[in-house]
Amino acid sequence: MGAVDPVDALRALGGTARWKQLAGHVARRALARAVASGQVTRARGTYSLPTGERATTLAVLLRATRSHATAAEHWGWSLPPDRPATVRLTVPFKAQRTKQPADVRLRYRDLAPTAVVGDVTTRLQTVVDCLRDESLRVAVSVGDSALRAGDVRRDELFAAVDALRGPGSAVARMRARLLDGRAANAFESCARAVLIEAGITGFEPQVSIRHRNVYIGRVDLADRARRIVVECDGFEFHGTLEAMTRDCSRHTWLVSAGWRPLRFTWHQVMFEPGWVLERVQDTIAEVERARFAVQPPRRARRATV
Repeated sequence: MGAVDPVDALRALGGTARWKQLAGHVARRALARAVASGQVTRARGTYSLPTGERATTLAVLLRATRSHATAAEHWGWSLPPDRPATVRLTVPFKAQRTKQPADVRLRYRDLAPTAVVGDVTTRLQTVVDCLRDESLRVAVSVGDSALRAGDVRRDELFAAVDALRGPGSAVARMRARLLDGRAANAFESCARAVLIEAGITGFEPQVSIRHRNVYIGRVDLADRARRIVVECDGFEFHGTLEAMTRDCSRHTWLVSAGWRPLRFTWHQVMFEPGWVLERVQDTIAEVERARFAVQPPRRARRATV
């Protein structure tokens, strides 16, 4: 199996990952060298891309609070790698900031003292802000990641969004109900967001599938009712005959068990979401046509004398 550059791997996984997500794809020595050179940071067992230094400097310069996706990076949560390269800051509602760098996006909002720790929004406030103001892909990626890490509880998140008032409140409440901590990374969260944004529901992350008492495996996304599987192929390589055989066997098992597996690459999900959506929509249409095509056999008419 070919090794992947640690920086490229982290970008594909949303900027942060633990060793169990990188193992098998990134060499330990290469990862250690990336950490030693400063290309990758390591904290609390989580490897991340170092993106927070400029945001901290700008927060001090503009007397602002790091928030939204910028705060999510601080907390080590996964984010779509193709998001705009802007620093997200929040300043008081009546504040005046006439000069700001081109890569800064300000949100004018009064934050409660309990919603800020140092110069960054708290974990809970960060998720709420992303649900309210960020794109659906960023909101779902951040929310899934926060729930997956146990940094935010579902009950406290629901209470926080239900208490919101004003623009974006209804959107935050709706999005909060879509989050799922079972998603393994931002790649899977973004794939689910592509479907949700088009009004396609029913796909669950990390579904275990069995057939005739045989465990086939755990798939990234599955619609149990339509029996459609969506696999997010990130850094899987058929470096050995054993690996290729295992992958082919899994695919064949799914098909023979009545599932329709679709496989998408990281590049397709991130940069060709329209094409990904069309393939899923086509497959759903085929499932519906197959259901209606099955007609009960007609009874033979009796011959008349």
